Amino acid sequence: MENPFVFGEIVDDAGFVNRKEELRALVRDLADGQKIFLLSPRRFGKSSLVAMALLKLRKRHIHTVSLTVSSYSSYTQFLEKFAEKVLRAAGPWNRVKDWATRFGRQVKPEINYNMTTGEVSVSLGKGSEYDPTPIAPDIFALPGELAKNGGFRMAICLDEFQQISEFNGGSVENVLRNQVQQQREVGYVFAGSQPSLMEEMLSSRRPFHKAGPQMFLDKIGPSDWSDFIAGHFSQRGRAIDDSALQALLNAADLIPYDVQRIAHELWDYAEIKGKRQLDVSDVNAVTASLVASQSTYYELLWEQLSARQRAALQALAYRGALEIYSQRVREEFRLGPASTVQKALQSLDSRDVIDRYKGEYFFLDPLFPQWIREKTA
Repeated sequence: MENPFVFGEIVDDAGFVNRKEELRALVRDLADGQKIFLLSPRRFGKSSLVAMALLKLRKRHIHTVSLTVSSYSSYTQFLEKFAEKVLRAAGPWNRVKDWATRFGRQVKPEINYNMTTGEVSVSLGKGSEYDPTPIAPDIFALPGELAKNGGFRMAICLDEFQQISEFNGGSVENVLRNQVQQQREVGYVFAGSQPSLMEEMLSSRRPFHKAGPQMFLDKIGPSDWSDFIAGHFSQRGRAIDDSALQALLNAADLIPYDVQRIAHELWDYAEIKGKRQLDVSDVNAVTASLVASQSTYYELLWEQLSARQRAALQALAYRGALEIYSQRVREEFRLGPASTVQKALQSLDSRDVIDRYKGEYFFLDPLFPQWIREKTA
């Protein structure tokens, strides 16, 4: 059997665990032309959830577009890819060429259509001095024009949406908000993996304040994971006992990426060793191997941190988020006053070492605290 546990890529239907309510809500709202803000820490399965929603929408004959904002190095490149993907999704070409031609007269881009492959490419201008700001409204208006005049609906995902503020300051948010709120036939999901930045973008001082409902991704519960993992091992004629499952979920901190990663490695471990019964010692062996394989990366990261940041991570690794501000823990790890602890944690958050979930800090890589404990033992 092929290893059924997938991580580091978009999970397909077979590897999708729970998220039933979130998926139903996302599909329903996008089909209705809603503008949704999906907030989630990294590794929580946000991109897979959106991909599954767009797949279901395509089965309803709704045209879909997905872009990852952080993939593009400039505002111009982002706008080019936005236009390309919208034109491609709105096809076939004979249905959209008239509107594409009209768009071309307004924006004056270079649009190339490959008759063989059906690929559309858009070039707005050359050189680092080119300013796409004047034509941005026309480009962001394109999905609404095509959907309305083509008689279809469209759903667009802008992933890592918090990175949009890197393009030309806050004016991008103003232009985009002004255009998408007029597009009744087009649903949007603005997905971000840095909830603190996304929350700032949605604050009363910013253009997207109250622009649409917010959806927060929670961790997936242990019972769903246990059934999923045990079921796959059972299909291979292997059994994993309850204590081993609990150890795996604890090691992964219920973070979907890491549950799948450890389960994936445990599957390969069982295959190599030919084990039919897996217990806690097997899970511990796999997690120890994963920590060892990441030791060079962890060491490099550790060396780049300040003494205050290291102390805060040690306290978090040994005592957890609930106790890190207590006087006892601050004295034990020489953290200083609570304000200093807060600054250290905020700086670690900005470096994507930790993040917040339900108001508490946690390690984005749940195996990093195990490495810290081993290093400082």
